[in-house]
Amino acid sequence: MMRKIFLICLAVLLGMQSAAFAKSKGLPEEDRIKVAIEIKDSSRHKDLASAQNLEIFLGNKLVEKNLINVVDSRVIGESNAPFDDGLIRDEDVAADKNVSAENIGELLVFDAVELPAPSDTPENFDADTYRATDAAYVIRCEVLALGATKVEDKTLSTIFSAVGTAVAFAGSGNKNRDKTLRRIGLGIGLGGFIETKRTALNTVVNMQFISVETGQILWQEHFTGQAVKHHKPDKEFDDVWTQAYVESIEDSAKRIAKRVNKYVDKVIIKGKSDKSFLPKTPFGGLSGGLTGGKLF
Repeated sequence: MMRKIFLICLAVLLGMQSAAFAKSKGLPEEDRIKVAIEIKDSSRHKDLASAQNLEIFLGNKLVEKNLINVVDSRVIGESNAPFDDGLIRDEDVAADKNVSAENIGELLVFDAVELPAPSDTPENFDADTYRATDAAYVIRCEVLALGATKVEDKTLSTIFSAVGTAVAFAGSGNKNRDKTLRRIGLGIGLGGFIETKRTALNTVVNMQFISVETGQILWQEHFTGQAVKHHKPDKEFDDVWTQAYVESIEDSAKRIAKRVNKYVDKVIIKGKSDKSFLPKTPFGGLSGGLTGGKLF
């Protein structure tokens, strides 16, 4: 199972590379920012090799903007030390709700995961190891949890709206038949307001951006890659859960790479302040920084 997922990830990766090669903007090869990737999996689903699969996608997506060179990439193995960091485990929440396991591993429904506490200095960080690789920064990722949630199905709403509009447009005349078509089109369009829910698979990742020179965490953020479970798998997948798993890992990598490239471009290359990088909150302030909390 694990080997099959690796092969699927590699096939998707090769397809992504063809588009990346066509891009020419960015920095010359010798001027690109050198980073290292460090990933570990703290979820209960280590048999799915989420850290390895995230490494595959993240390494490729980070270099798409031609601002970064990945000079080292490693997956951190399990430690013999007891794992006690205050996280709310997905299996604990699932056990309370008596949710059955799905086809791929044991991907269980979870309501919340406690995010890591704020920290200025990364734990067990060996700067000398990364200096030897010529890396200026380290992107440290930790897969915290995998789980399923319910999300609104916007596809069905879009279909209702499009079909309803087409039917109403067909009845644009003044005949009784046209009036009937307009009423039918309006009814179909209103069907788009029906709230429908589908299952989505989430991959929760904590990411820290660390300076090799100072050994400090410059910023950290929590990312959730999400993929809606299809009704039927695409031809390259055996089942819908495998497809959702691969797509959620890829979405995590995409979100992380986008934020890292934005930071590299604005702060490291253009020399702007960290505030220009941080996203605005709904209340008008700035989010980001070394913050913890709950997700979901």
